[in-house]
Amino acid sequence: MTDKILLEPDDNAGRAFARLAGIMRRLLTPGGCPWDREQTLASLRQYVTEEAAEVVAAIDRLLTVEARIRAHRGLPPAEPSPPGDFSTEHADKGRAHAHHPAHETFDQAASASGAPLGESELPDELTAQWESARRELTVELGDLLLQPVFQGVLGEELSYFSLEDVLDAICEKLIRRHPHVFGGADAPSAEDVLDKWEAIKRKEKKGG
Repeated sequence: MTDKILLEPDDNAGRAFARLAGIMRRLLTPGGCPWDREQTLASLRQYVTEEAAEVVAAIDRLLTVEARIRAHRGLPPAEPSPPGDFSTEHADKGRAHAHHPAHETFDQAASASGAPLGESELPDELTAQWESARRELTVELGDLLLQPVFQGVLGEELSYFSLEDVLDAICEKLIRRHPHVFGGADAPSAEDVLDKWEAIKRKEKKGG
């Protein structure tokens, strides 16, 4: 079942990703883009951090607009901190910030923060801000996505690795670190998931 999920990219997102890879390969071929063809893995490092920072800024702007929507509709602000009894520790990143699964009222579809937005009509200005913020995040995520695709295709040109290698590596890691989804393990809570993730990660580092 796992292979069927991962090896049938017959959806629109799969076709769009293949198109992006094709465009990047064209840019790096003889007769492609002179600037792109002069880039190296070293020269592209700065763009990875720059684009990641712009994605974070775009998420922050979206959250700001969502807070205005909640305020307009008389809803309480989103609570960004985990509740006191949610004490999962992440070895590399400190206390977990995946706080919403610990709330009984958490709704994945509610908003970017997990807090409800309500349904009453919005002023035109607020609607425009919300649409602009969502559109901006879409653009910034695309800019960030370009970086691993660019470097994956460049790796092919250098005979270091292929874009397929990059994608296979993350697919295999996701399967390996989610045995509660792709295997027979049990992880009923977010805390359990992080505990298992850390245990698998430690085993991988030991070569297990």
